[in-house]
Amino acid sequence: METAPQIGSGAQLAPNPIDDVLIRLVADFAEDGSFGHRTLEVTNTHVRILEKGGAPCFVIPISDIKTARNEPLVGGGRLEVVTAKGEILPIVSYSLTIAAKFSEAARGIEQLAKGEPLLINLKEERLRCAQCNRLLPEKDGVCPACVNRSKTMMRIGRYLYPYRKQALLLALMSLVTTLLNLCPPLIQGKLIDTVLKNHRELNTLWILMVCWLGVLVVNSVLQILSGRLIAFLAGSIAADLRSSVYRSIEFLQLTFFDKKQVGAIASRVTQDTDRVWGFLVEGVPYLLLNGLMFFGIMIFLFYTNALLAACILSPIPFVLGIGAFFWRPMSQMFHRVGQKWARFHMHLNESLSGIRVVKAFAKEDLEYGKFRTRNNELRDAGMAADGRWYTIFGAMTFFTSLGTLINWTVGGYMVYANEMTLGGFWKVSALLGLLYGPLQWFAAVNQWFSRAMAGADRIFEVMDTESEKYGVQESHHHILGEVEFDNVRFGYDKSNPVLKGITFTAKPGEMIGLVGKSGAGKSTTINLICRFYEPDAGMIKIDGIDYRDIALQDMRHQIGIVLQEPFLFNGTIAENIRYGKPGATFEEVMVAAKAANAHNFVLSKPDGYDTMVGERGAKLSGGERQRVSIARAILHNPRILILDEATSSVDVETEKQIQEAIGRLIEGRTTFAIAHRLSTLRNASRLVVLDKGEIAEIGTHAELMEKQGVFYKLVEAQCAINEIIGVGTGG
Repeated sequence: METAPQIGSGAQLAPNPIDDVLIRLVADFAEDGSFGHRTLEVTNTHVRILEKGGAPCFVIPISDIKTARNEPLVGGGRLEVVTAKGEILPIVSYSLTIAAKFSEAARGIEQLAKGEPLLINLKEERLRCAQCNRLLPEKDGVCPACVNRSKTMMRIGRYLYPYRKQALLLALMSLVTTLLNLCPPLIQGKLIDTVLKNHRELNTLWILMVCWLGVLVVNSVLQILSGRLIAFLAGSIAADLRSSVYRSIEFLQLTFFDKKQVGAIASRVTQDTDRVWGFLVEGVPYLLLNGLMFFGIMIFLFYTNALLAACILSPIPFVLGIGAFFWRPMSQMFHRVGQKWARFHMHLNESLSGIRVVKAFAKEDLEYGKFRTRNNELRDAGMAADGRWYTIFGAMTFFTSLGTLINWTVGGYMVYANEMTLGGFWKVSALLGLLYGPLQWFAAVNQWFSRAMAGADRIFEVMDTESEKYGVQESHHHILGEVEFDNVRFGYDKSNPVLKGITFTAKPGEMIGLVGKSGAGKSTTINLICRFYEPDAGMIKIDGIDYRDIALQDMRHQIGIVLQEPFLFNGTIAENIRYGKPGATFEEVMVAAKAANAHNFVLSKPDGYDTMVGERGAKLSGGERQRVSIARAILHNPRILILDEATSSVDVETEKQIQEAIGRLIEGRTTFAIAHRLSTLRNASRLVVLDKGEIAEIGTHAELMEKQGVFYKLVEAQCAINEIIGVGTGG
């Protein structure tokens, strides 16, 4: 590989010491091409390379740089700059593992050279946990091995606070149930020693039997009541948890949905909350009741015979040790199962949502193959987790069984040597069954708990993600409609801006047409106006106010949007129109439908305004869906209106009706329109022509046609395509 020269054109031997270092990266190749270390540092004024000891071996002023680039090489790459004189200077070489970082650095150097704000992203997606270095289940995800279980449990416990009275009652009932469960072994021991052994005191038999019956009756009643209370608490907490995670999802930034698929997000609300619910219904009551039982039995065992109790409890440390040792690995395995469930849901949701495309291309077998892959991955992860669990359970069963063996060995000898009564031995045996049975199934609680914590971690990951900045502004801002873009820069990837310094102003009531090739930045401009995203640099003002100073909900209440592919909810036509104004009367809905040229086709339906539109409006035609969407926007009565290719996918007659409806809709509103057919923008107040993220031209339709610039060429190209289509169809 070529290496950087010692001194570049116009370089200085030492940079200004007061410069702040904006970019610092360590390359893994030395100057001679061998593995080593050299450091790239970029400031506002200089680019420099430092040797391992910190001495600069290459320095060039930013002012001498025209462009910078990452030159791919075999097994690595090289950072190069092109000077104002046209010289190509190789600066530093590196391996492929860090080439992406230096590519971002090249972009940053170029931005500084052009006097632009530094907008690069040197942060890599996390593949490993920063704490334990284990591979993460998903990029930038939560490490299941390092999650603080106690904190997670505390967070779940907060959902119990509204039901604290019921929880306290449940704890009290569990305590009473525990005491009642300890009574039968005591009654049995008394029965053997006083009645069965001596064949006398028959009255004692009846008294003990009545007591035993009373214990059974009270215990059954308490079991029913506590079960119903558990069902209430678990269901309520799970419902609150689902509500919280759904509300969090609804208020998340769109950048979150750009990275996550719908199926994966949906699994957080369904699959993961179900796991928490299962633990609350089965695991917590079992743990609470048997935890109390465990300590109660321990007390009675030592009270009855301390030596025998110590002997038969000796396997317990092994049982607890096995559970503690395999706790973390099992948690990770159950977390992995959760990830596989998420991927399974993603594919299922995607394939069913796109079923028309699947059938159109006859790809049923392909999708089935993908489904089988996800299904097999889920099967393998589940089998691995459950297989490990049964292995652990088998080991625990062995040690718990040793307790019974020890009891009969030691206890049997004590009875034989008259060191213990037969009734006392029977009492210990009965208590031992109550002890080791629950202890054996504490492993099951471990399984429930591990699954629940894995699900809770994924739920809280969503809830902890930064939401949209709705703000707490109290004053209501009535939008007049002036929208100003002031040197706005934005990129979905901050280092690769889509809009590069956009500046224009839309006056109240104006219709602004956004024109340009695909990828020019039209839809991005619309996204910024709706504040789905916020500018990386520059400012967007509404009525002269930075729109970030306006409450987000207040602002969106005054913005309406009509999309190219309108989304209708699975309800009636009236409900979909009323979505723009939930409290609207039927008369208002009908007036909006008439203004949208939708009233006549609605009345032609058998159920009129009560016609169900189906999922995504599938029971309506494209033009009908669009007119319902326009009626919804009319009823919403926005101050700023967005029209995104509103007539691109309909026939000429339908387009005429939609254009008439749009003509009524835009009256008195500031409108931004993107149109597939450029001729439909003739009536726009002005056209903003975008080219590669920059404004190429601004003017009326007539002015831009007369100028014969970028817009003129776009119109000419579209006319040529229309002529070809006309010839091809015999038109």
